[in-house]
Amino acid sequence: MRNGALPRVLRRIGRRGASLAFVGLVCQAVAASLAFPPGVPHSTPHYAVLHSIAPLGVWALAWSVTGTLCLVQMFLRSDRVAFAMATALLLLYGLVYLLSTFTGDNPRGWVGAAVWLAFGGWIALIATWPEAVPVDRATGGAAVIVADATGTIQSWNPQAAALFGWSTEEAVGRPLTILMPPRLRHLHAAGLSRVRATGSSNLAGRIIPLVGLRRDGTEFPIALTVSAWHSDDGIAYTGVIRPTGGGDVESD
Repeated sequence: MRNGALPRVLRRIGRRGASLAFVGLVCQAVAASLAFPPGVPHSTPHYAVLHSIAPLGVWALAWSVTGTLCLVQMFLRSDRVAFAMATALLLLYGLVYLLSTFTGDNPRGWVGAAVWLAFGGWIALIATWPEAVPVDRATGGAAVIVADATGTIQSWNPQAAALFGWSTEEAVGRPLTILMPPRLRHLHAAGLSRVRATGSSNLAGRIIPLVGLRRDGTEFPIALTVSAWHSDDGIAYTGVIRPTGGGDVESD
């Protein structure tokens, strides 16, 4: 079962992607309920309040588009648009329910308001999660580290923890310089500045011999492969690191 299709998909999309999948399906279900309302839609307070703001078909389209975006971006590295749209729509829906309670159009609208506002808050919280990078055959069990444009660690897999001695909780949020000897940190800073200025890295895709620094202060030779990509927050980096037998030092 561990090697089945579902575990592979979950490893591929991660926690954020799984959350978007759930939200996307919920959005499509809500869209269907609005597109094909039971009975006479305007006879119930819920549908009457929504219809007073916009036709139910417009609401259905908004939910369907949001759901489709969530289901598409669950497979993409950049998923912030889907999270933003889903959060906005859920909070808007909750506010509509809440206002209808105060106006008297839907006396029990506060129940739906509590549900939708809590749902929207949950999605907004998930949007702040850093996504872990899965280790698969492509990385061969190597240490995999993701950092943002400033060189701050965003993701840290178990192999990185075993190699460098920092747990995930300790490493995430710290600068990449904790992984390199002090004498090499100026090269790292210069490389990051150059990438931010030019928008590209000369070392992307190459195997780079370097020296790593463990938490206990010991140094060891490593081979680093870097890929740079553009996220909504700017340039980000994924590094795949393996211990080696030696080599010279290069900078970005």
